[in-house]
Amino acid sequence: MQFTWKAAMQAYSEKDWRDFVFFSANVQHLLGIHQLGIQQNLHREVINFSVRQAEMASAKFQFEDKTFWLSPPERPQVILSFHFGYYRAVPAFLVQRGYKLCIPVAKEVMIRQIKYYEDLLGEQWEEQVIFLEAEDPYLFFKLRRQMDLGYHIFCYLDGGVSAAKDLQAQKLIEIPFLNGSIKIKHGILHMAFLLQKNITVLIAKIAVENEPIVICALSHWFKNWFPSGRQFTDYFSRIIYEDFEEVLLEYPEAWEAWLYLHKTMSPSSDVATWSATNRIISFSMKEKQLLFDKFTYLSYPLPVTIL
Repeated sequence: MQFTWKAAMQAYSEKDWRDFVFFSANVQHLLGIHQLGIQQNLHREVINFSVRQAEMASAKFQFEDKTFWLSPPERPQVILSFHFGYYRAVPAFLVQRGYKLCIPVAKEVMIRQIKYYEDLLGEQWEEQVIFLEAEDPYLFFKLRRQMDLGYHIFCYLDGGVSAAKDLQAQKLIEIPFLNGSIKIKHGILHMAFLLQKNITVLIAKIAVENEPIVICALSHWFKNWFPSGRQFTDYFSRIIYEDFEEVLLEYPEAWEAWLYLHKTMSPSSDVATWSATNRIISFSMKEKQLLFDKFTYLSYPLPVTIL
């Protein structure tokens, strides 16, 4: 067997190559891209865009409003988004327009999130934004209380770096996505159903340089459309990701989650589309060389005889 990746890995640091290996598996499952060179180009584009959007000064955000179905600030609803495009612009857009946001976040990133909103809003950030620990077993009741006080619930559907938890401990559903499937958390959708609140999914489209960022509604749901929470979450979660597919295929480099999907969504695809030559790759971990099966995300000690 010829390992075409052996020359390519020499251009990376150990950690960078390891990160690329998992990225490679993610895009191979969902985009059906098997060529290593194309994967490398997309990896660079994703990283470059991620850096560019992170460095964009929030004080300079200008918006073109195409939200349509979004409820006014005085009528609380659930607002969702993806780590796509200039995604930090979505909450900035809402805050600029007078929305009060209640944001569930992982405990480990709460300090970083507070710092971001301090920079965005100044010392008055607590007047418009409240954070709740996503791991709190009483989260539902606290969300309901904040909505009664006039806060909109805001969160990202596709997790984040901090979402790398034990997937077995989470309630996930598997849905078709692009060329394969992913496992998604749907708790926030079920909560919205129980609270009988409208849901709008917003994204920040890719902006032409020096042009306003277009904030648009990707999907919307009115309360009372479904008789049961399970029917609603099963149906609407698929609709959301079907709508997201169209935008993602136009700008695949703008989805930051490609870098950590293996931690949060367990991508998979039809094994018949894989061959041994583009399925096996190698990386190093703690000075040990490992063979990595991109289809299963499992790694094995690399035999010395093929080093």
